[in-house]
Parts: sequence; structure tokens; C-alpha cells
Amino acid sequence: MKRISTTHPYPRVCPMSPRKNFSHLDNRLADALEVMGEWWTPLIIAAVNDGSFRFESIQNSLGIARNILTDRLHTLVAGGVLEKRLYTAKPQRYEYHLTRKGEELIPILQDLERWGKRHN
Repeated sequence: MKRISTTHPYPRVCPMSPRKNFSHLDNRLADALEVMGEWWTPLIIAAVNDGSFRFESIQNSLGIARNILTDRLHTLVAGGVLEKRLYTAKPQRYEYHLTRKGEELIPILQDLERWGKRHN
């Protein structure tokens, strides 16, 4: 009977340090990761797709820090994945909605979710 090793065959790897950007790479995947490559981004897109359009609603559904959510929303709007719509003028408050570009990500995120369920 073959024994199963309890030691991992590969050296322990330290977590990756955050990269500011991938602009030095000439690669389409790197281009996509410029917009999508941060931890919270796919979850924010999924929350908006599920009907959380306002900042507070997204924040409450994910438990994300305000400063991180602000940064990710800015990145997603700048990347054309979300659009920002004014819903109150004073004080200015916005809703976030998927653009056509953002809607194209939904099947990809659903595939990732299914993959996660299979391999969790």
C-alpha cells in the first residue's frame, strides 16, 4: 500500500505582493487584469449584477472598507465596466450599473463560481 506524504513537495510560497499595474506587459490578459485583477473587483461586479446599485448597498452586501470600495468603483468606471448615474443632486449620490462591457463579464464570473464550487 502506497503511503501518502504529509509534507508538501514544493517550498512554501509567500503571498504575492500587490502590483500597481501590468502596463509593462504586452498581453491581452494583462490588459484585462488592469481592470479586473484586484481581489474585490469580481465580487463588486457580482453585487451590482445582483441588484446592489448604491455604494452603501454594495458595501453592506460585501462588508468591504469604504476606501477600498471607492477605489475599486473608480477603477471599474474608468475601465468602462460600470457606469455611474446620479440619483440625488444634494448631496450628490450615485448608483452603479453594468455597462455592456460589464455585462459580458457575468458569464465569466459565473464560470469561476462554478469552478469554485467544484474545487472547494
